[in-house]
Amino acid sequence: MNKLSCDICGRTDARAVILVEGAKMVACGNCMRSGKVLYRLDEEGEVPAAPEMAKRAVMEETEEIGEGFGKKIKAARDKMGLKLAIVAEKINERESYLDAIENERMVPTFSVAKKIERELGVKLIEKNTREVTTESSPARGRFSEPTLGDVLVTEKKKKVK
Repeated sequence: MNKLSCDICGRTDARAVILVEGAKMVACGNCMRSGKVLYRLDEEGEVPAAPEMAKRAVMEETEEIGEGFGKKIKAARDKMGLKLAIVAEKINERESYLDAIENERMVPTFSVAKKIERELGVKLIEKNTREVTTESSPARGRFSEPTLGDVLVTEKKKKVK
């Protein structure tokens, strides 16, 4: 558990999370009166463990054009004995564009890559799965670090007054 200090005066005996002009802040016993108490911390001034704030791993699947796509295209085209102009005509793309892709000066769009895959029988688009760690949003009334949005809202309220 983390020992918290007062966001207002800096003392290390934080006792509550309060709401001051729209911003959530950790406050000591003296500074608690500066705002509305959202909830009290335990006796040691520590944030109670919140299982809803646990980090979770989520699998994310993405597609991307694989490494060496130009060499794959050239090898398949040479194996089939096709000229670049013929392939360009078959997939309805410019020959100069396919030349740039084949020489890896440009990366093909997914739609062009799919057309090339169908025409030449090569695999250009690879699916990647990666683990992304996310932090679930805290339960209502739980303390979370102030965000830039909290600061902007507070400043906006000050200007209105």
